[in-house]
Amino acid sequence: MNVAASSPAIFEGLSVMVVDDHASTRRLVADVLRAGGVRRVATAASAAQALNMLRAVQPNVLMTDWRMPEMDGEALIRVIRQAAVNADHRIPDPRLSIIMLTGDRERGHVERIRAAGADAYLIKPFTPARLLERVATVHSRSPDFVISDAYVGPDRRLERQARYDGPLRRRTDDPEELDLAARAVLCRKILDEVATFARLSEQRGGLDRLLRQMCCRTVHELRQHSREIGERIIDRACASLGRYVSAVGGPAKADPKVVQTHLDTLKALALLPPTQTSAHETIVKQLEKAVARRIANHVAIKAA
Repeated sequence: MNVAASSPAIFEGLSVMVVDDHASTRRLVADVLRAGGVRRVATAASAAQALNMLRAVQPNVLMTDWRMPEMDGEALIRVIRQAAVNADHRIPDPRLSIIMLTGDRERGHVERIRAAGADAYLIKPFTPARLLERVATVHSRSPDFVISDAYVGPDRRLERQARYDGPLRRRTDDPEELDLAARAVLCRKILDEVATFARLSEQRGGLDRLLRQMCCRTVHELRQHSREIGERIIDRACASLGRYVSAVGGPAKADPKVVQTHLDTLKALALLPPTQTSAHETIVKQLEKAVARRIANHVAIKAA
């Protein structure tokens, strides 16, 4: 992550408004924000309600879903941005940062989001760290604001990232240094994600269905990262959750205790020094054996 979204200091004093017609999604996004350290979070069930709340809430960042009845997210963004041209008493700051939440990955859809005047977009389903990173990024940027006949919104020419703390990429880099650097980034990400899930679980009274779905998505991304850098032990731990969830019929049917065990295992692996390979192997073998028993019991119960 380019911005350390796990640091609550980034979000001190930040006010975020979440707009979505689905109550479960509104609550989940709000809970992730609060778990990440955002203390001022307001929610709206429609674009119309959001417009009526803007002056009272004074958000720094607005997150809106794309598809909503009556007025969708694209229309909401255009109304907010047009207040920079024609004053609207409902909109105190037409330049506030706006993030569009969408499940559509098509290039044409993304271009429409940018043309409407959004600062950024976030593809659903998302992980907690990805959501927090996106909020932190738009909040930390100060792009020029463009007002023209064709477009009103932030300058769409993205600044180059001056800092990169991910794996080294040069051919001349020492292979061992490359592995350690890449693993350090992965482990830091694991610890950030697990800590956020712990706060979310406490807020919501456990790993409910939506949290289990988000957790599976997160572990899937961690597995992709681990495979890219050749971190086989963490890859195995992530794959274990995938096998279990597939065997029981999806995240909604997964036992929260099993999901939590995988999070605990990933945390333990991330905290262990990379030199303790024997300890890594022992931890993952114990996890795999426990999950194999769970899957066998599930199959037996279904067959009975």
